[in-house]
Amino acid sequence: MLGKSYADRLERDLPQWIAAGWISRDGANAILSEVQERESGETGSHRLIGILSVLGAVLIGAGVLSFVAANWEAMPRLARLGLLVGAIWTAYVGAAITFQRGLDMFAHALVLLGSVIFGASIMLIAQMYHMNGNPPDTVVLWAAGALLAGAAFGSNPSIVFSLLLACLWAGWETQLQDAVFWPFVPVWALLAGLLVWRDCRYGEVISAFAIGTWIVSLGYLLPDGPNHSLVMLLGALIAGIGLALTQTVTLYERHGRLLLVLGYVVIFAAMLAEQFFTYKIPFETLAVLALITFAVSVAAMWWGIRTNDKTLTRTAYAAFAIEVVGIYLKTIGSLMGTSMFFVSAGLGVIALATGAFWVNRRINGQPDTERAAS
Repeated sequence: MLGKSYADRLERDLPQWIAAGWISRDGANAILSEVQERESGETGSHRLIGILSVLGAVLIGAGVLSFVAANWEAMPRLARLGLLVGAIWTAYVGAAITFQRGLDMFAHALVLLGSVIFGASIMLIAQMYHMNGNPPDTVVLWAAGALLAGAAFGSNPSIVFSLLLACLWAGWETQLQDAVFWPFVPVWALLAGLLVWRDCRYGEVISAFAIGTWIVSLGYLLPDGPNHSLVMLLGALIAGIGLALTQTVTLYERHGRLLLVLGYVVIFAAMLAEQFFTYKIPFETLAVLALITFAVSVAAMWWGIRTNDKTLTRTAYAAFAIEVVGIYLKTIGSLMGTSMFFVSAGLGVIALATGAFWVNRRINGQPDTERAAS
């Protein structure tokens, strides 16, 4: 029975074999798909167990904290501290023992439970001793504790939890300052780099979503705004880097695909903001931006289909639908304008489809084949 570690190793080796000319890209995709299909039954059940374990840890943590909070005032201070410290150490010692017994999924859940209790302990102790200060700083301390626990135990869920806490910290500070919160960038880079180094794929996706949200926020928060055009340029830069990685550095093709999707989402979000969140935009400008958005989405769909990138294809389909709904709601007061716009957009999309069809025929050499047959 093929194990998950074999599939991971194969996914790393196949790009190198493609670069060496030993196998074709289509052959490598077929091999990887077959291996992943064979493993799907086994890994699916393991993922379910891991997810249920983490959810169970979160629920237990919530229950413990609710019990402590309900009896907080009735307990002596020393007993409160002892209960909190004891709960944290119990979770971490239990995780260490569980790791030694090979029950990694349950061990990760216990590490996460310890990180949750650690954060709640910070809040309760600050309340107990009436500590004053900047409230988001407690979230930073909590994130640092979760990161330390995740790094010490090699637990990806705890590191991802630290990343989520960093996002909460940045969002809280942004709301208080009503300005771009630049310290988030180095913190994000540290956590994202650690998750990439540990090959935590769901963590990489969450990291991409986090930095993408921060980049999109620049369009609203930078001075002399809105600055959505700058966000579009940043998205194009990210997409370009991703495209280059997928085409030239085969070892990082998976990361390149993620960057390509991230860049497209950033571009789309900025164009959406330019169309629907700009005050009294002229209809002509709206029509031009919408047609550009449709064209970019169709191009993303085509590239996703051509490279078998299902994530990019599905994202582009969803974005296309969002754009259609947005245009309809924006122009619903003028049915003639709405109808003319959709007719024009439909003709444009059909023209793009026709162009893509002929380009595809030329790439595949079909015209030459047909001439030879005649």
